[in-house]
Amino acid sequence: MTGARVPLADQDAAGWMVGRDGFDPGRMGHRETVFTIGNGNLSLRGTFEEGHPQETAGSFMHRVWDDLDVHATELANLPRWWGLDLWLDDRRVRYEDAAGGRRTLDLRTGLLRRAFDWPVAAGADLKVRHERFISLVEPYGAMLRTTVELTAGVADLRVRVGASVHVENTGRLHWRLVGQSAGEDGVTLVAVTRGTGIPIGVVVRPRLSASADLTPGDADGQPALDYRLTLRAGEPVEIIRSVGIVPAIDTAVPLNAAREVSDRLDTMGWSAALTASSEAWAQVWADCDVEIDGDPEAQLSVRYNLFQLNAAAPRFTEDASIGAKTLSGYGYRHHVFWDTESFMLPVFTFTQPDVARNMLAYRCRRLAGARAKAAAAGRSGAQFPWESAGTGAEVTPPWIEAAAGSGARMRVWSGDLEVHITADIALAVVQYWTVTGDDAFVRDQGAEVILDGARFWASLARADADGSFHLRDVVGPDEYHEHVDDNAYTNLLAAWHLRTADRVLAWLERTAPERAGRLSADLGIGPEERRRWAQVADHLAPPRIRDRVLEQFAGYFDRDDVDAARLRNPARQLSMQVLLGAEGVQRTQTVKQPDVLMLAFQLPDLFDAESLAANYHYYDPRTDHEQGSSLGPAVSSVIAARAGDPAAAYAQFLRAARADLDDVRGNASDGIHGASAGGLWQAVVLGFAGLRITDDGWTVEPRLPATWQRLRFAFRLRGVRQIVELRNDH
Repeated sequence: MTGARVPLADQDAAGWMVGRDGFDPGRMGHRETVFTIGNGNLSLRGTFEEGHPQETAGSFMHRVWDDLDVHATELANLPRWWGLDLWLDDRRVRYEDAAGGRRTLDLRTGLLRRAFDWPVAAGADLKVRHERFISLVEPYGAMLRTTVELTAGVADLRVRVGASVHVENTGRLHWRLVGQSAGEDGVTLVAVTRGTGIPIGVVVRPRLSASADLTPGDADGQPALDYRLTLRAGEPVEIIRSVGIVPAIDTAVPLNAAREVSDRLDTMGWSAALTASSEAWAQVWADCDVEIDGDPEAQLSVRYNLFQLNAAAPRFTEDASIGAKTLSGYGYRHHVFWDTESFMLPVFTFTQPDVARNMLAYRCRRLAGARAKAAAAGRSGAQFPWESAGTGAEVTPPWIEAAAGSGARMRVWSGDLEVHITADIALAVVQYWTVTGDDAFVRDQGAEVILDGARFWASLARADADGSFHLRDVVGPDEYHEHVDDNAYTNLLAAWHLRTADRVLAWLERTAPERAGRLSADLGIGPEERRRWAQVADHLAPPRIRDRVLEQFAGYFDRDDVDAARLRNPARQLSMQVLLGAEGVQRTQTVKQPDVLMLAFQLPDLFDAESLAANYHYYDPRTDHEQGSSLGPAVSSVIAARAGDPAAAYAQFLRAARADLDDVRGNASDGIHGASAGGLWQAVVLGFAGLRITDDGWTVEPRLPATWQRLRFAFRLRGVRQIVELRNDH
């Protein structure tokens, strides 16, 4: 059975409920992503309790990484802890056989509901209601409630509750069974990751509202409890499961810890546990909610993307960050890219600085991996990996399949050449420092990241006979162009990084001389090194400028201009790189995502109004907004707003808003587009509201879309909560 999508505007006037009707096997992966829930540590895709042959089920937890030979490091899909199967008179109850049905996600509380009527006989249905939430106060806990009720008659009901270690990461097996049990107190599993050797304990404690005959099941790797009872019309039966799932990362005996979690939830009961979690969510929303009047789609989309970011944000640990696909899918194997610091982190820097601090601490704790990467390339200092996982080592695959099933391979150069991430991380540290005033973090952790990153840039730059310095053979944000020299974004951001490092060290020398001396000694930073920083920063090859437009890289202006008709073809379903080939697109000026304009986005003071307008009008028409990178639309929205093009700003905002809810790129089944989600908040706050942080505080320069009647949001500046409320005068 298939169901038509309910328009966003019709789902809930207040903008808090995301719903989908019916069963659509062709959209299963997309809907699993849409209905992902989490608490910043544990997540669960929106898969069915009873499973489905076409599902891409997944539950993930920060820090539970596993390595397999040949294959990349990834978070291991956790043992299945949410499974529940129903039979009525020996007939299997499945969602696809239902007479209608609806799923709803309450963004206020993280409660996911699925309800359907399953036909039993003429005039009789089985009403099935599944509910689940992952507790925002129990990092390792979740609860599920299933209610079944007959509308007429009597029937035999069979309920199977269990857990299973027989799960995979799209073909990869990460778990070895250690032990299991099934009894009146529930089912337990202990398993260990195959490569990293991380044990995990799983406890599922069920509680039924009616008496039933119980039969334990002991199949290897899938302990279960089988309940049988008589179901009568008008007498609903409720099955509540309290779940604890704990890895041996912070505890020596994970099964005991998991049992304690499930016991606490079971003792609290469904209502009290949900209330406690909902109150924690209420505080999150008080910190980060954005209110938009006059545009229901925008309101719901912004809240949905904020929900997904918060569902993945590492609020319980300093040893994790948010991967490109959050905790919602298998795309990019949960690796952490520049997406995190450049697109997602600002949301938390401005609204929940404690979470932002954790995410930056993840990078600080992985300096050893960054130093090893730099050393392996013959460089000094710290070069952060393009893709990071558990240890901070580079985990970018050197090769990927060119197209599904083609057998052809494509070289991935990002891990070797996309070096700008080191400066992006430094920029994120400075933005956090500016907004929060957290001197202690910069002194104790952030300064070392900035200083050792500067050492990397100073060693990477190469001097010409004329005294100029160059960064050759790099990849900028525009990944359609590889092996370029003097990418403007990379050069200017590196120069900023080098100058900033000198200022940070000078600040340390004034405010914490012992720390400054120790860092300088440990990193080998003396007067000669600092002179090198200044020399490189002052003489890094500047971009050629033509009519106020910065050349994206050396020779970019000499490339073939874009085929505008083909680029803007609304029927195009493939990226320009696929249409023209990897080498063909490089011969053109077609841009995958903002590059020079990304520089204007991150370092706006480098561009006056005339320069910004000139670069916007040159590069925006050359950008593959339609099928390029999902990172681009939100940035393009901010730049368009600043450049005085409100119609384009809103169109790009909608592209970002619809990335996952509407699956406009056709790949949302891989997981949430985390950078797009973070960029959407920036499009609202930094673009439409025009928020800027100044030495004296903050200012706004509103550029609200015509339909927006009111915009309201909160942020924190140096510990003080600020409220911004803007209204459209026209």
